[in-house]
Amino acid sequence: MAVIADENAGAAKPSRFSKLLWTPPWVRWNPERDFEMNWSLTCLFGFVAAFSVANLYYTHPILHVLAVDFNITEERASLIPTLLQTGYATGLLFIVPVGDLVLRRSMIIALVFVTSMIWLGCCLTQKFEVFLGLSYIVGLFTVTPQLMFPLTVRYAPPRHRATMTAIVMSGLVFGVLIARLFSGIVTQYAGWRVMYWVSFGLQLAIILLVFLFMPDFPVLRPDGSYPGVLLKMVQLPFQYPELTQSSIIAFLNMGMFTSFWTTLTFQLSGPTFHLSTLVIGLFALVGMSPVIISPLFSRYVMVHLHPTGSLIIAQLILITAACIGTFTGTFSLAGPIIWACIGDLGNNIATVSNRMLFAHVEPTAQNTVNSVYMVFTFCGQLFGTAVGNKLYAEGGWIHSGALSIGCVGGALLIVFLRGPHEKGWLGWSGGWEVRAKRLKQREAETTQISSATENPTDEEAAIQQEAAVTEKS
Repeated sequence: MAVIADENAGAAKPSRFSKLLWTPPWVRWNPERDFEMNWSLTCLFGFVAAFSVANLYYTHPILHVLAVDFNITEERASLIPTLLQTGYATGLLFIVPVGDLVLRRSMIIALVFVTSMIWLGCCLTQKFEVFLGLSYIVGLFTVTPQLMFPLTVRYAPPRHRATMTAIVMSGLVFGVLIARLFSGIVTQYAGWRVMYWVSFGLQLAIILLVFLFMPDFPVLRPDGSYPGVLLKMVQLPFQYPELTQSSIIAFLNMGMFTSFWTTLTFQLSGPTFHLSTLVIGLFALVGMSPVIISPLFSRYVMVHLHPTGSLIIAQLILITAACIGTFTGTFSLAGPIIWACIGDLGNNIATVSNRMLFAHVEPTAQNTVNSVYMVFTFCGQLFGTAVGNKLYAEGGWIHSGALSIGCVGGALLIVFLRGPHEKGWLGWSGGWEVRAKRLKQREAETTQISSATENPTDEEAAIQQEAAVTEKS
């Protein structure tokens, strides 16, 4: 955070670099005041997450349009979302951990600015190879939402932590869906380049909002080093079973998610349904339910369950959606609609549950922990995009759907391999109780027993003293 010189203190004149990092007085960090996230800041994080992550998904409903415009095959056009996801995974691995070492407010502003400048190149280029390369770089720097999740988990009041995390997550889901909707509509009537120009303006709006309203949160590890955080990323999955379990589940769930949404474009525009780009974009509306339902689920259901309990519910929703969508989507639009609606809801609930499972891991290395989880997540997206498209090209909707069913089924198995109270890597020690009320009662009983053992009654103390005297004699 930039330090503003006090006129009476005779402080040195701020450097040019300090001026670049100047922070408005109303968002400067005050270490003497306890800070808690409020709802307006949570909504800001949700907005930034939405229109940052949207950069990765604008191309999904218009791949066939890009194929025609750049004079390439649809299979080659599918390299665009693959490169975007690859860039995102690279950014998660090498850029997000830096958030533990620097001021996150300044880092977010810098990342969005660089992204907007690269995006400008995508708006202007006429060559597919250049567009493809710039798309990778856009993905590389579009990691701002992943700097906001750790902040939400850390600074949200415990009673609202799951709900606030769900709101930011809903912003992420909203961004994914609104990108498809907006992209389909604008491309239908004005062309895909106009859509890209509007997105460029949104990036500039994000910079302004973050500058004006995001607090200047302190550095987590001011004495840390970049090689140190990279080494920490390698160590964490071997130290914390709950983080590794959540990460593998996220990999499989996101493999299903991206396989469905990328192959859906080809299925809806293909010979079975013959839908236009506009209708394909509007199709994203059916996936809007998680934006509203997920925060409500977190507020009224998750607070009464251990995260493993809500994770099981989420996986059952996902496998149901994948089965219905796969086996009815070859002849009826009802299948993909059901899949999009309840499948996205299940995925959102699973993501929030996963984050609650490892929320306590390494409080001073939040961004490094988040990087581990998100590298698994977006490697899953890369896997789902690449393998899903390949299977669809070879065998159609049923083949890509079988991949999705296998992914969510495998994730459900991973949930059951390790119980909610297990401290090790596998097993069910501590039982399978997931109701928060019963867990609190159990904790209270354990505390009572411990207290009684440590503080015996006068009669028990006399007996113990008499026994000690007898033993000495």
